[in-house]
Amino acid sequence: MSIVGHVKRFWRFHSLIIGAFGICAFTLGCAVQEPAYYEGTWVVTKTYNVGVSAHSSSESEQFLGRSVTYASDSAKLDQALCASPVYSSKEISGEEFHTAFKVSPSSLGFSDDSVTEVSLSCAEETANMGATILFQENSQAYTLVDGTFLKLEKTL
Repeated sequence: MSIVGHVKRFWRFHSLIIGAFGICAFTLGCAVQEPAYYEGTWVVTKTYNVGVSAHSSSESEQFLGRSVTYASDSAKLDQALCASPVYSSKEISGEEFHTAFKVSPSSLGFSDDSVTEVSLSCAEETANMGATILFQENSQAYTLVDGTFLKLEKTL
């Protein structure tokens, strides 16, 4: 067999191997799903009574240090467990934010861009702490309890 025949056979064999690796990389790359920004554990670090609230400033401090954990298959809102959460997400403008929460987004440190509101519904009776999360990615995040805004910080 000539050298040209060896080269052709070599490239035919190796192109099959390269093709197989390419298919594996493509299928594995598509199988990985990035978690939503809000998924993970969040800790309450500050409280804001900026509008009408059912809590006084001293009562609001009871929430400091509490945590909420969001995952695709479960959620833990302070001490209440939600085994099968259903998340719904929507973008709201500054005007819609002000109408819904009776406070301007800038008073909580949000920029003029839209704010993402994620609502959690559960089959079980759960506490309302963490049932709504408001955030701008890589910026501020809050949950709301009876008119009191609780600033959330994501743990690593």
